Amino acid sequence: MRTRRTRWAAVCATALAAALAGGTLPAAADNTPAFAAPSTSPGTGGASSTVTLLTGDVVTYSGRGDGVQISSIVPATGREGMGFTRFRAGGHEYAVPIDAMGRISRGRVDQRLFDVTELVASGYSDADTDSLRILVGGAASSSGSPRAPKGARVAAAFPTAQTTALKVPKKSADTVWKRLGTESRARTEGIGKVWLDGRVRATLDRSVPQIGADRAHRAGITGKGTRVAVLDTGYDRDHPDLKSAVVASQDFTDDGDVQDMQGHGTHVSSIIAGSGAASEGRYAGVAPGAELVEGKVLNNDGYGYTSWILAGMQWAVDQDVKVVNMSLGSSVASDGTDPLSAAVDKLSAEHGTLFVIAAGNSGDRTISAPGAADAALTVGSVTKSGEMSAFSSRGPRQGRPAVKPEISAPGSDIVAARAAGTLDDAAVTERYASLSGTSMASPHVAGAAALLAQRHPDWSGARLKAALIGSAAPVDGATVSDTGSGLADVPAALATAVVAEPATLAAHTTYPNASAEPQSRELTWTNTTDKPVRLRLSAGQGSAVRLDAQTLTVPARSSAVSKVTLEPSRVEAGTTYGGAVTATWPGGGRATVPVSIQADPETYTLTLTGPAPREGSEATSTGVVLQNEKTGASQMIGLTGTTPRKVTLPRGSYRVLGHTWEYDKVDNTVVGSTAIHFARRVTVDQDTSATLDTKGAKPVRVGVDDGSARVALQSTTGIASRIDTGSGAVDNGLIAPSSAGQYRVEAVPTTGGALDGLTFFGGLSWQQREVDAHEPGSSVNALKLLLSQYSIYRWLGTATGEVVDIGTGADTDPAAMDLKGKIVLWTPATSQTPINNALYQKLSDAGTAAIMYVGYGLSVYKPTPVLRLDRASLPALRDRLAEGPLTLTLDGVSTGADVYYLHHSVDGRVPAGADWFDRRSELAQVRTTQRTHGYPSDPKGMYAWTTWHGLTLYQQAALYRPPSEQTLYFTPDVAWTTATFHYQYDVGHRVYPLGTLVSAPTVYRKDGDHRDDWMSAPFNPALGKQAGAAQVTREGDKLRVALPMFSDAAGHRAETAPGADSGSTVLTDDSGKVLARNAAPGRATFDLPRKESWYRLTVDATRTSPDPVTWMFGTRVTSEWRLRSGHEKAAAPARLLDLDYRLPLTGENAADPAKPLDYTVGLSAQGSRKALPIASLKVWYATDGTDWKQAAAARGADGRWKVTVPALGTAKVDLRSTVTDTSGASLTETLIDAYNSGCADIWC
Repeated sequence: MRTRRTRWAAVCATALAAALAGGTLPAAADNTPAFAAPSTSPGTGGASSTVTLLTGDVVTYSGRGDGVQISSIVPATGREGMGFTRFRAGGHEYAVPIDAMGRISRGRVDQRLFDVTELVASGYSDADTDSLRILVGGAASSSGSPRAPKGARVAAAFPTAQTTALKVPKKSADTVWKRLGTESRARTEGIGKVWLDGRVRATLDRSVPQIGADRAHRAGITGKGTRVAVLDTGYDRDHPDLKSAVVASQDFTDDGDVQDMQGHGTHVSSIIAGSGAASEGRYAGVAPGAELVEGKVLNNDGYGYTSWILAGMQWAVDQDVKVVNMSLGSSVASDGTDPLSAAVDKLSAEHGTLFVIAAGNSGDRTISAPGAADAALTVGSVTKSGEMSAFSSRGPRQGRPAVKPEISAPGSDIVAARAAGTLDDAAVTERYASLSGTSMASPHVAGAAALLAQRHPDWSGARLKAALIGSAAPVDGATVSDTGSGLADVPAALATAVVAEPATLAAHTTYPNASAEPQSRELTWTNTTDKPVRLRLSAGQGSAVRLDAQTLTVPARSSAVSKVTLEPSRVEAGTTYGGAVTATWPGGGRATVPVSIQADPETYTLTLTGPAPREGSEATSTGVVLQNEKTGASQMIGLTGTTPRKVTLPRGSYRVLGHTWEYDKVDNTVVGSTAIHFARRVTVDQDTSATLDTKGAKPVRVGVDDGSARVALQSTTGIASRIDTGSGAVDNGLIAPSSAGQYRVEAVPTTGGALDGLTFFGGLSWQQREVDAHEPGSSVNALKLLLSQYSIYRWLGTATGEVVDIGTGADTDPAAMDLKGKIVLWTPATSQTPINNALYQKLSDAGTAAIMYVGYGLSVYKPTPVLRLDRASLPALRDRLAEGPLTLTLDGVSTGADVYYLHHSVDGRVPAGADWFDRRSELAQVRTTQRTHGYPSDPKGMYAWTTWHGLTLYQQAALYRPPSEQTLYFTPDVAWTTATFHYQYDVGHRVYPLGTLVSAPTVYRKDGDHRDDWMSAPFNPALGKQAGAAQVTREGDKLRVALPMFSDAAGHRAETAPGADSGSTVLTDDSGKVLARNAAPGRATFDLPRKESWYRLTVDATRTSPDPVTWMFGTRVTSEWRLRSGHEKAAAPARLLDLDYRLPLTGENAADPAKPLDYTVGLSAQGSRKALPIASLKVWYATDGTDWKQAAAARGADGRWKVTVPALGTAKVDLRSTVTDTSGASLTETLIDAYNSGCADIWC
């Protein structure tokens, strides 16, 4: 059994600080508002990418795979006050809007639509696609396929499954959600449920004899006359093993061709029916005489959408196939009611087709769609020695009882056909490759079914399934939940005289199972011979299965029924019984019906009721994490209002970690709220009710003694909880990151004693104002203003003008108004719309001096300054305007507004509110320089975060516009990691990620002299300057490469977004003979000889971007290392040299074009900051990448070398350096566009 030890959940809320006190426009108050944060935007200050939800809300995230972490959430147009529940479970991050929680809890909306990790993995990030794919199922009262709601279009309809695939442009997502987000509106469209059209992934010389198929071949049974469909990645048309086998094919992906460029489909197809022509028959398939029908439903990356697979399934049965092989599956366990599984059941019943489906490769209780279907023959994997494969997914099926997998077959190290140009890492020969997985096991059974269908062409798919299951051979040491009935046995299946249906029996009982009633079943035994067969029936001694008779005679060519009683009361609570009903008959005949009975542990019902809204609020929505205090196991529960929710839980003590939103609703959307944290304990030793009460909540207040500071882009409160199980720790919690809107944060005090391991925390970020606002003649600053997140202009000017309030701007015609020199106050009702952008252009064209904008997402592409104003400032500002005309003077005062990154916590409880006030004199100061790698003043986000037991609690963000200098203030004696993200975004807010630069975790001291330099040229691997894991390691005889090729000169580690660079990684011996190559820069795993030797590792990386001016420096980096390496028992850093460049450049990473550039170079090695002696150094420079000239280089007294590059005028300068140390190791590094001489860019 595999156990995930760390599970993290989070509930998200946000707040906007009040920044203007009441009165006639006085100075700002003392900075102690309710905990708050301003609006954030997906294009700025965020992670490396964004993804748009079906609701139209935009989530900013960082990381890949299970490392995806949500950074911020921006509500869609018209949803600016929306709140979100954010949690992490099973390695996936979720962001669920309040208005989706109810439909998810009622099973009407697929939670995966808000699974950010799944959306990114399925190719739905905004950088990958501008649309979403969803599946809608028909309402119970409707017939046929549902229709498309306004804003969506039908991609495909599947009347058989009563399902429609829809394509939803992200720009229309909020419109579509309005039709789907309430059950009454969905019913008008004939829609009952909404699913994500998620991506499904692809999950013989010894293996064919292992199941006895070779004996069938010798008897003339080869599958001849049987059609088998393969739904996979296509096939290699030119492979000798498949040329004559394929009789029909069709592509259902966006590749436009059935040719297999991934390799999986070719491999699977040849296991079924490959001729073995390219191996003189050695690697022939299980049924080499069968005809193949190839449906390409997975693209050349090995992934496919559910809608593609549904279309392929329907096409396959229309081709009159007897068997369909599907070596694919989703990433989450299913109860068999998902669209793919439902389609398997329906098509099997209607067409008599047998669907043979891989169980998956994820371990215990992980049977996923479509293998979770009742009708599917789900296949697990065994090794060539006959043991269960460790990776094979096991049952029982979650949610509804079923034996899954039902059968097993060889799936480890299977040699089969290799499509041309694929599977380099798995190649055995040019034509064959070795792969492992249930993907390889499934086609063995599909081939066996084809052999059986040749012998019995009149048998239905259900009969074939029953015969294969009944004749399988038990696997030693494996349970029914591991391998089903056992290893497929072709000769036994062909020879069987009696077949039992149903092929499996399953039951489930709730606690207390000791009093559970027996459950009666019937088995129908069919005799396929011309003589009666007398069966001897058994169910094993002391089993939970009772037979009504020990013998049964089945007439010739007929059937007989035996009765079976399943006795759940005999199964220990919290376990799964696995057994079998076995029939034997004279002559050695045998048929097995596997049985599974699941007995719940001692469980009780906990009824949770959310709090009613307090006076002043209309509604509540609550997210709760229930955490078992013994095991740490947890689950997320959503509550809407005071509607009770029943949860079945094992007996025990639980922590109730929660977060309640109080909010108002206008036109069915949230317009404002209070976020309330709580944590309590509840004991579940009987049916129990708990009402969550927020009446004792107190505000969480924060502040800093800087009168010019306002809450920055992102701040956080939350609860973290650690349970020590005795064998390890399990972590969980709730996180409340910032978003748009005006919210207060409150906390309900924990009662009944301390909760050991619990922490209530706040991560707060503040930023000094960038613009002063005061009435003429007054020195008192009245407003705290920041430039718009989307402005690429730095504004240090002065503007004086009368304030004109245009409200939402809906009825504003700037051409008809006298706005020249005026300061416009604009509070649009919506954001990120073409209408707002068009009005902004008209306001700018009308000669406005400045625009004070309340909102976010406006595309600022003109010099007219757009200044972000706190929404909380509006009441007092408008009160002042109501008294008469108001003239303001605006002064751009900051080139680098200082930022505060602060952390507070309370252990063992949630407090009765909090007052967290910070003084600069008590904080650590870090003086920073931010240089530019692209457009000057292009806004960037500086993130900072702390960890708790190794988990990132939150990310805090603030904006800056390089080049700039500023002071960052940190809570001292806490380990902080900082990062700046670089990306490109267009006026439509589409984000093109390039990557990020990340510091090592650093503890800052209050009295320390801390400095940091970001995005300083030149950019190179920078291996030796930041502490952390080695980037190139030798473990055993494998060399693992993960090089940060575009780190800055200060050593901040580069993390590159997918697709942001191209190139290669090549390993050679010392003579230059190529040993291995990977077509990705800085990423590879190479096998090396055990003996220690010299090698050369060459990485060539080119930075790519839709707009190259967003990354002007280090556009190409080529590094060639000479290193010595030998066998290592444990992972050890490879000794790669690292050049430390220190160039005295301007904030634009430029040198004086009229003067020589003197800089120094030092040397270190990977994983160490210790300086190494340089044996020799040569440096060349160029301005075109080809005409290289040698620069002067001389050793300095401090061991560093001084390099002089002559004055070059205005140009982009390339550098090439070759260095050796005293051991003979060397590095040659070529940096194209290393720095500017003068201003050599398009904006100069």
